[in-house]
Amino acid sequence: MEHSRPQYGRKRISMGNIIGDPFALATLSIATLAWFISFPATIIAHIQLPVDFPLYTYWALVFYPAVIVGIFIVIASDSIQTYHVAITGYLACGLVISTAAANGLIHSPNGAKEASAAGFVLLAMVTIVWIFYFGSAPSAVPRAYIDSFALSKESSSTSRHTMNGGYGIRRPETSTSVQPPQMYTAQLNGLENPSPVGGMTSTMRNSTAAPPFPSAAAQKTAAPTGTEAEIVPPTEYPYRAKAIYSYEANPEDANEISFSKHEILEVSDVSGRWWQARKENGETGIAPSNYLILL
Repeated sequence: MEHSRPQYGRKRISMGNIIGDPFALATLSIATLAWFISFPATIIAHIQLPVDFPLYTYWALVFYPAVIVGIFIVIASDSIQTYHVAITGYLACGLVISTAAANGLIHSPNGAKEASAAGFVLLAMVTIVWIFYFGSAPSAVPRAYIDSFALSKESSSTSRHTMNGGYGIRRPETSTSVQPPQMYTAQLNGLENPSPVGGMTSTMRNSTAAPPFPSAAAQKTAAPTGTEAEIVPPTEYPYRAKAIYSYEANPEDANEISFSKHEILEVSDVSGRWWQARKENGETGIAPSNYLILL
């Protein structure tokens, strides 16, 4: 979706993306049914009442199959975020055309015209829903709620977002995430370089030069001033959030936490793209905000 890396090349069309998405399956089915209602009714109405018949309704009959097929291909190939802007533009044109066609046919006592108008009204209603869906960001609450029912989007989003440096969201570096592993060996014989965070060596402790980074003991004894204060994890989690996707933490980063779909998390701060969260079992860490929805 919006947060994935740019991917190049042709994507494979999978019917599972349609069948596993109730929203896509329902709206595509309704739009197809509405078009099949309007198509024969429009032809019959033109034959019965050729005078003053709104011929632009034929353009709507040609336009909408292309739109329906295009949306089907985009959803089936999981390329919504690539083409959502173009889809929204085409749907805006379709809304104008279908509304005009319905207005030109509905004010007639002829049954065929009324049936055709009913089909175009149904197409216009589906178009309005599509414009709201494709025109909204994936992080929008209504769209995130709709996507939570799609099995295919859950699996594809999980596989894409677990990679570090994703497009659109980058996890901010924390004091813990930038620490390199502390490894001490006997071969160093006291000449090793001081760890960035981890304590000073015996050689450096006897030196009068100021260390580039304060040791852990110095941080505990010295009064915290300014940016030198020790960063402590939050003790209060006033917010509650529900996971709309499953997330697997990066094994190389101890700050991230894994959680499953529909799991309830406690959140301390909701200002950034990565939230400090706590699970029910007491495990704490950071979680991507686009995977959560506030309760």
